[in-house]
Amino acid sequence: MKTQLRFTVFALLLSLTTLGAQTAHVVFAQDFTKGLIGVNIDAAGNIWATENGSGNDDGQITIIDSTGKKTLFMTGLPSTFIQAAGEIVGSYRTYQLPDNKVLIVVGEGTNKLSETLLIVDKTKFKGTPLTLADVEKVIEHGKFIHGLGFVQSNPFNVDWDKDGNIFIADSGANSIVKWHKGVDTFSIVKTIDRFANPFPYGPPMVDPVPTKALRYSDTTFYVSQLTGFPFVPGAAKVYSLNTNGTMRVHAEGFTCLTDMSIDPLDGNLCVMQFGVFGDVGGGTLNFKLGSAAVIKLKKDGTRDTIALGMGGLSPSFTFDGKGNLYVTDLVFGQILKFSLLTSNREIPQIKALSKAYPNPAQDQVNIEYEILQAAPVTIGIYDLSGRQVATYQEGKQVPGKYLFQWKGVDSKGQGVPSGMYMYRVLAGRSQVSGLV
Repeated sequence: MKTQLRFTVFALLLSLTTLGAQTAHVVFAQDFTKGLIGVNIDAAGNIWATENGSGNDDGQITIIDSTGKKTLFMTGLPSTFIQAAGEIVGSYRTYQLPDNKVLIVVGEGTNKLSETLLIVDKTKFKGTPLTLADVEKVIEHGKFIHGLGFVQSNPFNVDWDKDGNIFIADSGANSIVKWHKGVDTFSIVKTIDRFANPFPYGPPMVDPVPTKALRYSDTTFYVSQLTGFPFVPGAAKVYSLNTNGTMRVHAEGFTCLTDMSIDPLDGNLCVMQFGVFGDVGGGTLNFKLGSAAVIKLKKDGTRDTIALGMGGLSPSFTFDGKGNLYVTDLVFGQILKFSLLTSNREIPQIKALSKAYPNPAQDQVNIEYEILQAAPVTIGIYDLSGRQVATYQEGKQVPGKYLFQWKGVDSKGQGVPSGMYMYRVLAGRSQVSGLV
């Protein structure tokens, strides 16, 4: 079966790159436990975070204000666990529309509202989370795709042309689809061809898996792609797609792109590298935690990596127009804030001194870190699905070096199964993390 864009951290055997102290980011919001995928920003500067759920029709949308305060806006969105693939699909993105509406992108699934675009009136929200009963309009994208004979449909991201028509990146159908405003019809703009797999493992042909169509002129969109298994490093491209279906390569040599945006300060295109797939040790192939990056494509042809050091894997990002960049971390369920203007950067409060040891973990794991500025410290232990196993409140710690010893127990003091785990040390809004 074709590998398409579904997000989960279920049963991932991954390696983790330790966050360096030089990383200019803070934890803006955290404790997203249901698969954090999309972040978008409204005119008031609030962040809208979309989670795709745990596979039980429990996707949700949260609004985060400028202070990091979270308000649950909508619950009960479609979310399906696909047993054959061991993956979860569901709600991916929330976009602002005129007249106090929002549009929600819902991907593949078994719910009757899966593979659709949902429109909701924000004025109905009075503090109690909205539900599917509050949906005002359903755009039935999947019905059109399956009617053309496509086996799979997974609408993942959208953008609009100047006339208000919606351009949908369908990662399941490998197509960019246009929804025609006013007449509520669809047409295929471009279906992207598969390409030959250069590796001796995996399918003979690789799916392109488009992840976003981003408008940059009246008649032209950028198109990003993930590329399917085996997620060939350097195989992902950014295309320039005319609305008449003509497509050419704009830039290439990327790996697993999942999002794009224009930097509002300089007008340059930026792309999201979800992570790098490869050998994580012992001949095991998988995504490498900590390998996500936001890359800027400058108009002179050069590239600049403007965000690194996300602890897990990152599907999306957004700008606020003030020199700040917000990036999702799917594994640790958090939104990281990067200050791209030097004068706005916060001084890190913590740095890692060494990798946790012994590794692999035995009866006890030692985690060493250094506090650079006094801050309250929380240490969390997670399994590889991103589920928090235990959390430890260490109180406010003054500058100095510290050793934390995890004895291999959960929050109830019970021993955990042997295997690989992740840790995160959060000091104020700075963090370090690793694998044990």
